[in-house]
Amino acid sequence: MTAGQMSAIGIGWDVRGWQGSAQAVAVVGWLADSSSLHWLGVSPLFRLSSRVAPDLAALLRPALQDEAVLAQVEACPHLALGIDAPLAFPRALRDLLNGQPLSCAVPEREIDNPYAYRDCERWLYQQYGKKPLSATFDRLGNNATLALSMLPNLSDLQLVPTVASQARRAVLEVYPALAKVAGKASSARSELAALLPVDVVPDTDRYDAALCALMALQYAAGGQVAQLPALLSPPAEMALDEGWVYHFARP
Repeated sequence: MTAGQMSAIGIGWDVRGWQGSAQAVAVVGWLADSSSLHWLGVSPLFRLSSRVAPDLAALLRPALQDEAVLAQVEACPHLALGIDAPLAFPRALRDLLNGQPLSCAVPEREIDNPYAYRDCERWLYQQYGKKPLSATFDRLGNNATLALSMLPNLSDLQLVPTVASQARRAVLEVYPALAKVAGKASSARSELAALLPVDVVPDTDRYDAALCALMALQYAAGGQVAQLPALLSPPAEMALDEGWVYHFARP
């Protein structure tokens, strides 16, 4: 079985910041005819080169050491890259940096601070009681700025849903913590854990990269991977300028 025969391919990137030496990438393919998943590679932890600007191949190479396989993956017409990092900042923060502050009133809850959180993150908190880290107030901005700066170098992948509402070759923000039974250090829900490679273990960057890859695969396959839960798209009433955090539907 070759990567070139896959009906869809999902790539997961667990981002570890500009100087991080614990980047992790996982690649999984899906065959529509047999409805089967095939793990094409999970990288060891690695650091991005400081000699050249990283691109899609730079992410794939640690996971796919065969250049022919790498080329087949890059050429897949139904391809998605799921990134565990914010791919937009709060609109109020953008206005603040442009000299148009919204307010200096102190909110009762941090999640309600418009400079810290996006509408999509408040939606997650309301639905699941899960408060993501803030790209503004936490160190997550390190990861976010790296991922955002790389977007123009990711071949022809289109950012969804901010730039394109849908895309056959897409890059999307994903949230692996929502695929787990408890906190970040816990294992994935049983139906997902059974699909992961045997050599990835919970509470590791490689594990999270593999979960990101499964979410990306479900997007690339148009939601047709029967073994995977549905991937939730943004509600119709939500403005998309702040992006969306794709995640699997929860029981």
